[in-house]
Amino acid sequence: MAIYFSSNKIPALHAFNLHQRQAILAIAQSKFTAPEKFILNIIKLSLLIPPFLFIANLQGVALVTSVLVVLIAYFLLLRPIMLFFSQKYLNKAIAEYKKSEH
Repeated sequence: MAIYFSSNKIPALHAFNLHQRQAILAIAQSKFTAPEKFILNIIKLSLLIPPFLFIANLQGVALVTSVLVVLIAYFLLLRPIMLFFSQKYLNKAIAEYKKSEH
């Protein structure tokens, strides 16, 4: 399985627009098993805790700048991980989405 940084790069989702891709990914993410959700939450915590420990000691402009950098990095790193976990549920999610559309 490849790592994708955007949902429009996933071959199974090429035929769908942005809104449809988001709905399909939401369906796929709702199908995560408990261990997958646990692993994903541990990854989120490991991405958030170290920068915020660093930020806790900052003040003023450095604080605001650091928070913005951490938020941007968080979303740039988390998106590919979420897409990676969602890939194995995409076929089921697409079928469910098409069925709900009719």
